[in-house]
Amino acid sequence: MGKYQDIEASQLSQAPEEVKQYVCVDVRTDEEYQEGHIPGAIHIPHDQMETRHTELTPYKGQKILLICRSGRRSVFAANVLADQGFANLYNLKGGMLEWTGPQTKE
Repeated sequence: MGKYQDIEASQLSQAPEEVKQYVCVDVRTDEEYQEGHIPGAIHIPHDQMETRHTELTPYKGQKILLICRSGRRSVFAANVLADQGFANLYNLKGGMLEWTGPQTKE
């Protein structure tokens, strides 16, 4: 595995129990996040990841799933976290555009 591993959004969204094994981190803008996100997702916009990555330190040993709209900004966030020593990083390939699983606006 390189800095992160891709997981297909279309496949993972069909397995809600599997999603629970990840710490979900949504890296979209505030507006995008409020329109709907995976339940329980931590919200840290990708352009704030370099300054806010310490908020994820308690989860450093766990699997972290990075989520954005299409899968590009989450790659940026994965690289930032990898540079900070995070190892178990996963990119939701296809992002929320291809996610068909549960969403919440809370």
